[in-house]
Amino acid sequence: MISPDIQATWPVRFLVLHAIQAITVVASGMFAGVMLFIGVSLGGFWQSLDAQDFLNWFARNNGFIQDTIPMVSLPTLLGSLLCSILFWRFPSRRRWLAATLCWFGVAILTFGFFVPTNTAFASGQVHTVDVASTLAFWLQVHWARIILGIAGTTFAYLAVSRV
Repeated sequence: MISPDIQATWPVRFLVLHAIQAITVVASGMFAGVMLFIGVSLGGFWQSLDAQDFLNWFARNNGFIQDTIPMVSLPTLLGSLLCSILFWRFPSRRRWLAATLCWFGVAILTFGFFVPTNTAFASGQVHTVDVASTLAFWLQVHWARIILGIAGTTFAYLAVSRV
């Protein structure tokens, strides 16, 4: 039998758990969308610029991208990890773990490749003759990040939808 104290707090706990899941799924979708926008819209724009114009643009505007990403990446990663822990004893655990692994993959790519490369672009450390090839490689690796983001969002949605 469930104690009356636990029964009394169950509706609040239930709402909190659902809110955490909802915020995580929404943040995941937003993060995947931000990455898709960067890859398709900004990537296409960047490739249309000549090398020096790209480096100048990146030096002036990288901060806007850099400031936006944490607003969606932190709730995504922390929410996925938290849901993996909170729902450890539930069938949705595997989907939350899969979502968390996808987002950790994004984080590894971000801090292992994108942060140093973006810093090199923004500081002008990439020579103009290397910009086109470095940017092309940047965009190829970014597609892996987009795919992981879409997969992470899908796993998070499936964990909540109980499909």
